[in-house]
Amino acid sequence: MENEFRTETVMQKKEKLSLNIEQLIENDLSLPDYCGDIVKILGCTAQTNIFSAVITGDKAVIDGVVLARILYIDASAKTEIYEISSPFNRSIDVKNATDGDMVDVSCVSEQISCRAVNQRRADIRGSVTLRVQVSGAEVSTIITETPKNLCHTLNCSADGNYLKCCCAKSFTLSDVSEPNEKFRNAKIVRTASLPVVNEVKTIKNKMMIKGNVATDITMLSSSGNFISERVNIPVSQIIDIDGIDEESQCCVSMKVQSTDVRISPDTPSAPPSAEVSVVISAVTDAFTKADITAVAEAYSPHCELICQTGKLRCISAIHRINENHTVTAKHDFASCKAKEIADIAVKKIRHTIHTENKAVILKGNIHFGIIVMSEDGEKLYFERITDFEYKKQTNEEIKNCDFNPILSLNSIDYSIAPDGTVTINTEIRIDGFLYLSDEMNVITSIETGEEIKKDSMDSVITVYFASKGERLWDIAREHNTSSELIKSLNSINEDKLEKDCMLIFEQE
Repeated sequence: MENEFRTETVMQKKEKLSLNIEQLIENDLSLPDYCGDIVKILGCTAQTNIFSAVITGDKAVIDGVVLARILYIDASAKTEIYEISSPFNRSIDVKNATDGDMVDVSCVSEQISCRAVNQRRADIRGSVTLRVQVSGAEVSTIITETPKNLCHTLNCSADGNYLKCCCAKSFTLSDVSEPNEKFRNAKIVRTASLPVVNEVKTIKNKMMIKGNVATDITMLSSSGNFISERVNIPVSQIIDIDGIDEESQCCVSMKVQSTDVRISPDTPSAPPSAEVSVVISAVTDAFTKADITAVAEAYSPHCELICQTGKLRCISAIHRINENHTVTAKHDFASCKAKEIADIAVKKIRHTIHTENKAVILKGNIHFGIIVMSEDGEKLYFERITDFEYKKQTNEEIKNCDFNPILSLNSIDYSIAPDGTVTINTEIRIDGFLYLSDEMNVITSIETGEEIKKDSMDSVITVYFASKGERLWDIAREHNTSSELIKSLNSINEDKLEKDCMLIFEQE
């Protein structure tokens, strides 16, 4: 009898792992001869680059490096920078891992400090916290129709978007900037890359992404001043993805795994250039439109049914969110007699997600590192945090949602008032897909058990006093009959009773 069930397979995305791991930073730094002595340390920053994150067997294996950079004042009152790298390899157990699973790694926080041991040595201590998420596509079988002579069923129907595949594909973009005198004898302080997807096209088993990656480079000039430059790299990438076609809706987010910038050697005849290499991970969820009817409940008046259930997730709406959000903050530096701002960096953007009626709300904060110049010419380092809130209104009532946006720095500008108040305008880009979904309990398998023995003394006709709000399905199931038969004998049409009433029906 099992072969008579009509079934359908559906693919759903499943999170298999989500945890934070701590990567320690412990460096004893000795300055080379060409670096000036340490007089005062201004600050220390960390940049995490992920070279690879893959599933190997039942483990997620992550290779990367933490670049720690110290800013300090030397004996000539000049600002200097020195960089030291700490490679790492982490292996994490993943239950039910498969080769096609996606491993997403992002740096969510960093705690790093540096102290001078003497004029030539410094200790760097701290950690970065990495969020590791592993997810993959899981195929489920649901029952869509049963033999009519076996059982009665209550069906549910969902018209929406269903997953065809999900994957993450990495590729490298490289470019060389135009020659610029800014780069001459400059040292890199930090880099940040901002990817933007402008267009996605699909054909059978292939997807084309068009967009742009902007890499901001902050440097120390030969005179010790902070300068910046932006290098834009166009994206036109074709990616092989099995299972997609022209009708597929592909939701693509580009994430930066690592950024490497090198300044070419100086030559007397021409100014140097910046060689930029960015590793991008294109995370793709591909959907197809479908109207699926599944069996939600079943019972038989003839035999016991052993039913296994699961959840059918239908994406009812997909919203692409790709917006800039400006955060304005004021910070008071009057106590240190600040005269000008030497440098402002966004160290980290943190956020949490909330829902409210028909809106999704992002609440978070921006962590700044600020170097100010006092009236007497002394450079001082401060850290400040500014809260922000972003609200996205939708037209649908939000029951279940999935939203994992990428928040990146788009631009930052600032001004300082005579009283030492600094106004910072930070524009962050919020990029991601908001999935609104419905979840339904469905039957995934049915087995028949013992035959139901009927008492010969059972009444052929049943009189039942029903209450308002009762479902005919529940009444029929309780008395081994069918809701269609109850409707026919009592001349009613509704599935849920609108008032108290007396019902007469026969058992099957």
